[in-house]
Amino acid sequence: MYRLFKNGLSLKTQVYGLIILISVISFFVRVVTDVQTTRHYLQTQMGSHAQDTATSLGLSISPYLDDESLMIAQTMATAIFDSGYYKQIKFTDMQSNVVFELTNPKRVESVPGWFINAVELNAPTMSSELNNGWVMAGTLNVTSHAGQSYLTLWEHTKRSFYGSFLLLAGSLAVAFLILGTVFRPLKAVEHQAQLVTRKRFTLNEQIPVARELRTVTKAINNMVINLQSTFDSLTKQTQTLTEEVYIDPLTGLGNRRSFENHFSSVVDTITEDAPITAMMITLPSLTNINQTVSYQDGDEHVYDVSTTLQNILSELTNTKLFKLNGSTFIALAPFDVPFLNKTKLDINDAFSQKKNSLHINGFANLSLVSVEKGSSLGSVLSALDTGCTIGETTATNKVDKDTLFSVKQWRALIQSIIDSGEVSFSVQAVKQANSEHQQCYFEVFAHFIHEGEKVNNGHLFAMAEKLNLTEELDKKIIRNFVNVKEQYPKDVFALNLSKAALYSTDFIEWLTLYATTKPILKTNLLFELHEISLLYNVHVASLHIDAIKDIGINVCVEHFGTSLTSFRYLQGLDIEFVKIDGSYIQDLLDNTQSQFFIQTVNNICHGFGIKVLACLIEKPETLKALEKLGCDGVQGNLIMPPSQIVKTNDNGVNKEFTFCPNTLKFCN
Repeated sequence: MYRLFKNGLSLKTQVYGLIILISVISFFVRVVTDVQTTRHYLQTQMGSHAQDTATSLGLSISPYLDDESLMIAQTMATAIFDSGYYKQIKFTDMQSNVVFELTNPKRVESVPGWFINAVELNAPTMSSELNNGWVMAGTLNVTSHAGQSYLTLWEHTKRSFYGSFLLLAGSLAVAFLILGTVFRPLKAVEHQAQLVTRKRFTLNEQIPVARELRTVTKAINNMVINLQSTFDSLTKQTQTLTEEVYIDPLTGLGNRRSFENHFSSVVDTITEDAPITAMMITLPSLTNINQTVSYQDGDEHVYDVSTTLQNILSELTNTKLFKLNGSTFIALAPFDVPFLNKTKLDINDAFSQKKNSLHINGFANLSLVSVEKGSSLGSVLSALDTGCTIGETTATNKVDKDTLFSVKQWRALIQSIIDSGEVSFSVQAVKQANSEHQQCYFEVFAHFIHEGEKVNNGHLFAMAEKLNLTEELDKKIIRNFVNVKEQYPKDVFALNLSKAALYSTDFIEWLTLYATTKPILKTNLLFELHEISLLYNVHVASLHIDAIKDIGINVCVEHFGTSLTSFRYLQGLDIEFVKIDGSYIQDLLDNTQSQFFIQTVNNICHGFGIKVLACLIEKPETLKALEKLGCDGVQGNLIMPPSQIVKTNDNGVNKEFTFCPNTLKFCN
């Protein structure tokens, strides 16, 4: 009942309820009034009937009131009594002695007892004084029987009830028919308004007949058209800028500037648990193809290599491929070099199958370099270039296959973690812009512990994705994090959700069921989704996001802008936040294109009611610039470095730190 009034009664329910209430009240008032009128009429009729009988019978028996003729008088009274419907006829003399008395105690059996008790009819007694000659002989009392009146009243009541009920039903049917024609377009307007709140801007083609509803419908349609026009204009400008500044026109990959921005955003985040490896691929025979065949064939060669690399690297989570120049590709992968040995073998195998007589200097050269924290871009590129140059003299970059961790071993490790592994959690605040201590939420980072040691998350999830076990790891994280969430029910936390879980119907069903057993999940929780994962199938992702929202969990799209595609997919997504990719933050102070990009993102997202967050903030000047550009939330080591809070297993929580909300930190 509380939820009903909290959400509000619909206008349709209120109007229908009012009509039904008024109709039912009118129905009962009509029936009661009709019954009371008939009752009063019958009451008067019984009195008149008794008085007429008393007068006429008295005159008839007056000559026979002496002792010798009294039997005649009684016989005449009996004849009248039997021919009419009377309860009693009684004659008393002047000394109040009953001379004769006739009574009829019989009740009408066809009238229900409850009706007789509910509607009272008083049978009147009327009198007539009789004379024997010139002498007063006595008094004749006649009482009508109420049974016949009750029967008449009962039959009339039934006719009145049925007639009024048919009138009520007919009136309600006509009223509902008329209101239905009014509420159908109103329902369409309501549905359109709900779609607007879910960031879905559609036009209502059903224009109502009612003037007020017609005005509202046209106003909402105009608003949608204006928003759509603004959105299209901004996305077109942003897409044009992105294509000119950050995208290679031949392959559609990020260009050198895009690579430099991305490198700057990740080079300072490297840790032992989160390594970065750079991979360079050069095409030594491209010049020969351009000179001996044609530049078009050279472009086809470059595009073919681009497609091959994208297909292979797509299996590596969060790995980005760029095209530095005409013959050089470079990729940044969040894995160490040994883990990428298998990928290196796959690339070499794919290239060896494509080699032909045109590739006089080889099909491609490949080099891997581990990126150290704080490394300069020039040193990394120099090391990669040296590796590729050496690779020209060695036909293939050989890898010792015996050093590779087998798929069977990975499966056993991941299954062991799912079954009994511990999970440690750390958090980093996403603070509201222009606020000292108000946070949007706390982003949660999960770390798996196996046999007392942390497992590299990048390697773990990359292999789990290949083995179709990512969904189970997400379930593991959620089950363990419930123990933490119960300790901090009022704080908002964000968990990262994998691509496999987002597109899994089984996972959505499991989450819905699990949330009913753990209601703490339904409040102050959101999922962060990687933009690349979201773009895999926007339609299915949108449906599953709706299902997640129905549970009570909000959604944030992280690494926003990393795909270098149009923002048009935002239209129709019911999300709460977007978090701009860190590559746009690092050079914000010196790059006017990044400033324009962030400002445009704010304009577009705010038009949809989506809040914009910025991450990887290290400098106070960057923070001020982002707040000036209109970002709603900020995150980075300047705000709060990641802090470990607890270590958990399936049996409960082992607290290591306590959260201090006033300082946005977790302390001992």
